Amino acid sequence: MSQSKTKYLIINFLLSIEYIFILSPFIWLLSGVFSVPDGKSVLSKIIPIVAAYCFIRFKGQWRKNLNNPAFKIFSISNTIIFIFVVLNHLLGSEDFSFARTLFTVQLYLTVLPWQRITARHLWALLILAGVVVGISALYEVLALNIPRAGSLAFNPIPYATYAAVLCLSCLMLPLILRSNLLWIVASLLGAAGATTAIILSGTRGIWLALIVIVIMLGVQLLRQASIKKVLGIAIISTVAIGISLTAVSDTLTQRYQQTVAEYNHMAHKDMDTSIGIRLQLWQRGLSYIKQNPLLGTGTEQYLVNIEQDKQAGLISPIAAPLANAHFHNQFIDTLVRTGALGLLLLLAWMFIPAWTLHKQQQYPQRNWALACGIVMLIGGLTDVPFHHTHLVYFYSMLMGAILMTSVKSKE
Repeated sequence: MSQSKTKYLIINFLLSIEYIFILSPFIWLLSGVFSVPDGKSVLSKIIPIVAAYCFIRFKGQWRKNLNNPAFKIFSISNTIIFIFVVLNHLLGSEDFSFARTLFTVQLYLTVLPWQRITARHLWALLILAGVVVGISALYEVLALNIPRAGSLAFNPIPYATYAAVLCLSCLMLPLILRSNLLWIVASLLGAAGATTAIILSGTRGIWLALIVIVIMLGVQLLRQASIKKVLGIAIISTVAIGISLTAVSDTLTQRYQQTVAEYNHMAHKDMDTSIGIRLQLWQRGLSYIKQNPLLGTGTEQYLVNIEQDKQAGLISPIAAPLANAHFHNQFIDTLVRTGALGLLLLLAWMFIPAWTLHKQQQYPQRNWALACGIVMLIGGLTDVPFHHTHLVYFYSMLMGAILMTSVKSKE
């Protein structure tokens, strides 16, 4: 082997290692954060190191990224909601974790050399994530005998929301990017893994999201794919998801029986079931919103209100302590803490990526970003996705990556 060829191979090897390193936050986010205990803590340490390296190694890259019109709008929306959360933290003692996470993500995305990252790389990572989350769910439930998948790393509900976005992405990407049979099959494996994780998590609210995903996918298929492609994807999807449903049929049966039992308890005025507790929290939350609809009552005041309502018998002693964390509804929780202004800013932040892609005439990617936001909203009906910084990392990094890979491919 000639000296020049050896040098060429060494350089290529080092560049490959560097590429893996600069993408390591994405790789860890999509493989470890939702499956490994303290995985989020590892991510929070990786990102500053990688960001510092990229800032030094790719001088001026941050300026190029901020000159990208799509990324500029994304960054402005991040900055506005960051300032809003910081002000609420300083003036009203609201939680700072959302702002801290968003700042970390913005820093990392700003210095990344996006010219080296393609939409297909993102696709491969999302497929990997779907497979990993499915395997980890099976491991937790079958090997560790944990009743609900997602409990090992942090919480089954946001875990299922994450898996739902993965499932949606794996099913939509073959329609967005040119793909051969290998990519389609790999995507469907990722979708099957994510579906398995959703079902094993036992999160009934996200099962509704699965139905919405199927409807959105069907509309997308009918609008743009050929009859042959529609039939092929439909057949393979049916087989893959059918296998997943068969494998976890016991979990489905158990959750169905539990739901029926909870409704029977509620019929006899026992509101201390999972559903009953949520209804109590929502009822109290709606009453607190009326106290200050525009700016919210704030966390400190609503905690005082909860204690008073418990003493007055308006909320059960079992449900009241759960309100210390949140109201199990993103809309009610945000309205109570930061009012209509806070909810408006949150919704704008969620859907500005889709709007930006629309303005850039990237319509398939716009539909993808919009669908991801809708899934998060569905998750927000029975949980608070953005109360969990795992999902703040995931959603903000995914939206930034969709924007930068889409607009760059247009150019």
